[in-house]
Amino acid sequence: MKTSLPGSYGLVRRPFSSVHSEGPSRFSFVDELKKGPLSQWKHTHEFSSVAGGTKIDDHIEFSMAPAGFDSIDRSLIHNLEATFEARRQRMLMDIEFLEHMNAPLMTRKKGKRILIAGASGLIGQQVAALFSTAGHFVRVLVRRTPKLPYEVHWNPDLGIINPRDLAWADAVVHLGGKSIATRFTKKAKEEIRSSRINSTSLLAETMCGLPEAKRPEVFVCASAVGIYGSEAEVPVDESAPAGDGFLAEVCQEWEDAAARVEDAGIRRVSIRTGVVLTSLGGFLKLQAPLFLAGAGGRLGSGEQGLAWVSLDDVARAYVHAVLTDYVRGPVNAVAPDMVSQAEFAEALAAHLHRPARVPTPGFVTELVLGRDGAKELALADQKVLPEKLEETGYQFAHPTLTACLEEELGGGA
Repeated sequence: MKTSLPGSYGLVRRPFSSVHSEGPSRFSFVDELKKGPLSQWKHTHEFSSVAGGTKIDDHIEFSMAPAGFDSIDRSLIHNLEATFEARRQRMLMDIEFLEHMNAPLMTRKKGKRILIAGASGLIGQQVAALFSTAGHFVRVLVRRTPKLPYEVHWNPDLGIINPRDLAWADAVVHLGGKSIATRFTKKAKEEIRSSRINSTSLLAETMCGLPEAKRPEVFVCASAVGIYGSEAEVPVDESAPAGDGFLAEVCQEWEDAAARVEDAGIRRVSIRTGVVLTSLGGFLKLQAPLFLAGAGGRLGSGEQGLAWVSLDDVARAYVHAVLTDYVRGPVNAVAPDMVSQAEFAEALAAHLHRPARVPTPGFVTELVLGRDGAKELALADQKVLPEKLEETGYQFAHPTLTACLEEELGGGA
């Protein structure tokens, strides 16, 4: 949950330190400022039981220093109100999703045992949090020596994994793989390919080698819309064939490796993810500062289709795939609101109240990513439909680009 103060207040962006302590009652706690831009900040969180649930009350005491900051006080109060309203809406949205997925936390049913590889990544962290918050039992595979009770060791490069860890799981989720946001050198291509194929093959082969009664029910593995290639004439759904290019070949091999579990009677889902839009990293985090500085604009011609998805929706797509028995095979994790690169640039500029007058020529992206990387990443033309998600009853948290930008960037600068 994002709870940082929105807006452009230099004061609240300075470094600060705070202390966490017990509150006035056994069902409360306090966060109090020790050093920072305000002379005082005390946030008391109180929880109380009400009919059918729990009530959360937030009490905030603050003051500015030195004196004479009345206008900033009012602005800060306005931003606090906006922040907590956004927090309330976020909580309601999360509760609605938990109800829709019959979360054990709300139904008092026994949770599933979920084993996750790649849980340290941007999407993996959200997926793990969703499952654990819902009341499922989560363990994560880590390459280092485990430090926490829910961590278990593996090393896909060396083919090391304990079959008992897979036998424990009702579902295995795999999101690992080296980042593709790089120049497509020969070495980088090999690392991109091997990091996906080797790890997926190890998981699949180990699951297939388990006794039938010990096998997980479902294997949900990452993939990408890059499987359709970088040139689109018409929108495609999951029934479309693989396209051409390096990423298309890798994704096809990746999905083939995951599909081996089907021979052992394990349901398999490959999540073909689009460009994930989040302020925490990736495409949007890189673009927003450029637009704020007045240096933003479309990439290339701007006519290319941008197959995007919010971070919330891609994480929820994994949960949906695990818990919905009739979801199988490839699933496009993209929003239903198809836009071009030019339309994205215009929408982002409008949201930030900035112009979109500085297009990035194709040769600039080639300098950064190389010719192949620019063609298959920054300048790729991808028009992809979330046919299977919609057919299986998935409800998008952010079906439109406007809704996604409001969630990730607040109400605008």
